[in-house]
Amino acid sequence: MNPKTSLNIAFVMPDGLSVMLFAKGIIKSLRTIPNAKVFVYCDPGEYAQSIAALGVDCVSIPMYRWFSFAADLKYLNCLYRVMRRNQIDVVFNFSTKPNIFGSLAAKFAGVAENYCHVVGLGSGFESPKNPVGRLLRRIFIELYRVACGCSRKVWFTNIEDHRFFIDRNLIPKHKAVLTRNYLDTAEYAIELVDEKRREKSRELCGVIPGESIVIMVARMIWQKGVREFAEAATLLKDSNPNLKFVLVAPLEPGNKDAVPESYVREIEANANFIWLGFQRDVKALYAVSDLAVLPTYYREGGYPRALLEPMAMGKPLIATTSEHCRATVEQGRNGFLVPIKDSKALAEAIKLVFSKETDRGEFGRFSLLKAAQEFDEAKIIPEALRLLGLPVEDLLHERI
Repeated sequence: MNPKTSLNIAFVMPDGLSVMLFAKGIIKSLRTIPNAKVFVYCDPGEYAQSIAALGVDCVSIPMYRWFSFAADLKYLNCLYRVMRRNQIDVVFNFSTKPNIFGSLAAKFAGVAENYCHVVGLGSGFESPKNPVGRLLRRIFIELYRVACGCSRKVWFTNIEDHRFFIDRNLIPKHKAVLTRNYLDTAEYAIELVDEKRREKSRELCGVIPGESIVIMVARMIWQKGVREFAEAATLLKDSNPNLKFVLVAPLEPGNKDAVPESYVREIEANANFIWLGFQRDVKALYAVSDLAVLPTYYREGGYPRALLEPMAMGKPLIATTSEHCRATVEQGRNGFLVPIKDSKALAEAIKLVFSKETDRGEFGRFSLLKAAQEFDEAKIIPEALRLLGLPVEDLLHERI
């Protein structure tokens, strides 16, 4: 039998959309390791061809989003078997369930090199008020303790999550790597969105000449601030009739925190507000928007993509003072921060952005500069992977 000539790396992700949105830069960096062959384990859905175009082998492994003992055990078994079959040498996990079950599978499969990437702990790690919620939170904390024990190092993009793990002795300090979140700023250059795509987005939003768009891109859950966004639209309907509030958010069936469709439909009927559900071409929507808003109190990954993406497209921002997102906004320079769960404060901040006292163009230029200087993945990803111990090369002169 011939000896192995490649270093087989398994990249464990929730689904194909997550791969295309969040992981392309990491995958490209991993592929710079000499003799590396990268496998992506996820449920690719309609993104199978796009993932294959990244130069990786994609193995379909569905993951159930919520808690289910039977489904999670099946997921663990599938990961274990495919790691053994592909003779994996290194496992790189991304997000909660892949971190936990990918690490366990790697341990059972005898993989020595295991890494986790914590990009936000989500609502499961908030302080629950009911016994079932407290039990589930305890279970996930202990599972993460085991996953960290199986890992060589863990990469965080949220200083609060980093502190949470260290304070609870889930991980020793020397095994933790902390960076900002990141994105490919070149991919979000606004000039890449042509007029045809822009016009299609204006028609989708139902805007007419003279109207401005306030956009919110999020999951359809209350903790993202959907109520506050909708109430701000209602509050400003009469005083600022030229503002159109656009919510881009897919429904969240099965989520206990889900916003029902009936709620947003009612707001649509009574305010200058439109709900678009899930949209593929979010960049085109950002391109025609005048302000991006995320009034979240969710446990974000520190620097939410719903703020980084419009920032990279040169847009003013409004976020909350939550420690999980506020670092994206410099008060009075590229936007404003408002208290969580405060619809009136959000409405006032929106009014201020569109007032004569605010230079939206200057806010947008500062957003663009901040994105390029602080959040460009070509700078952050290779450095972080090297801190983890992976010998990757720079991406500064190569773009996906």
